[in-house]
Amino acid sequence: MYKNNLLIYLFGILLLTTIYSTTAPAQSTPKTDNSASADTECLFNWAQTFYPQLFSPAIMGLQQSSPYLYRYYATTNAYLGVSTTDNHVYYLETNQTVPKDMGDISSLMKEAGCGVKPYPVIFIHGLASSSDTWIAYRDYLIANGGWIYGGIPAYDPATKTVNLNCPTNSAQVVPCTGKNGNFYTINFSSNQQLSLDLLGGEIAAAIQAVLKANPGSTKVLLIGHSSGGLAARAYLQGMARAPDVTTPLAYRDDVFRLITIGTPHLGSFWAEACHTRFDLFNLIDDIGICDLLASDIDNDSAAIQDLQPDSNVLAALNDLNTHPLPANVSYVSIIGTGQPTLSSLVDFDSGDGIVTNASQNLSTLTGNLPLQQKSVAIEVPFKECGNRISLPLLDDIGQAHTCETSDSNIGAEILKNLQ
Repeated sequence: MYKNNLLIYLFGILLLTTIYSTTAPAQSTPKTDNSASADTECLFNWAQTFYPQLFSPAIMGLQQSSPYLYRYYATTNAYLGVSTTDNHVYYLETNQTVPKDMGDISSLMKEAGCGVKPYPVIFIHGLASSSDTWIAYRDYLIANGGWIYGGIPAYDPATKTVNLNCPTNSAQVVPCTGKNGNFYTINFSSNQQLSLDLLGGEIAAAIQAVLKANPGSTKVLLIGHSSGGLAARAYLQGMARAPDVTTPLAYRDDVFRLITIGTPHLGSFWAEACHTRFDLFNLIDDIGICDLLASDIDNDSAAIQDLQPDSNVLAALNDLNTHPLPANVSYVSIIGTGQPTLSSLVDFDSGDGIVTNASQNLSTLTGNLPLQQKSVAIEVPFKECGNRISLPLLDDIGQAHTCETSDSNIGAEILKNLQ
């Protein structure tokens, strides 16, 4: 029931019809409104992007029939509109004559990530990945959300400084300022050979560079996929450090919210199996499970060692008495689920194929601590962005972990938590 209500109230929307009239707005002669609010267009784009089954085909621009700004979707025969009289959103679907009032536009725009953008957002990639993992989401924010892309914060270990770069290795021209912006997609200098504390140090430096590029901003919002969420925690919990420095960096009270996606807060069996090479039932000689993954993962990297459930680094990070999570930061755990996930060599739990649900859920660790936190489980179907792994004596394993940064349902959940 909640899911259905969410579908209707968050992503279904509106139309152009008189609130008190039963005449469908299609009877009006529409005209293009060139002065339409960019925020209204952002809201409409959000609806048609995440719920194409209600609003198709995707279109741009607005039409006007006073007092409404609207779009008509021919395939689904639906109208989506905003009344300039009451600033409410209206939805008219097939076979209906009276539009449904979906509520005030300001509350819906918050759900859609439209309107005011109070904090610069930094997207953090995970193991064996890069800022490219966010390309689909980046392009949506730019083209359909009206967000300004500030670029790629890249840390230089030699100078201990951060450059804000724009994409240069793509055939696509990406609108990018290379300075101020609403969001950024970080690139670590090395995300396999750096321990979590050094990754956290690079995040700390990136935050300072982003705040400097956005005068007036005092906090950022961090979104970390997989191990990127742990690196962000290393900074928040005062465990981050710069290269060749033993003293950890103190948290600077400059993060509003941390959203983690598929993050192994309790570690991952895959990291343990990757690092520990073995002869699997005398059927495969000297193999690490990560050899079976499509990603180019170094079985013996510092990152793999840190991500093991029994690693010293993870034990220290999860010692919340010694290294507490800041209480004035809010935390959101987005849990990718739907794929059987190895929790030992022969045992499966629910998860995304790489990290179990329990490990992805920060509240599994924090329990009843007085923190602002919530957890949301989202099923991520197996797609081409994942891969299937065949192991002797076990069923095929499908991992959707690498699909989480491009999954539309996870993207919708991210948008809901940006304000």
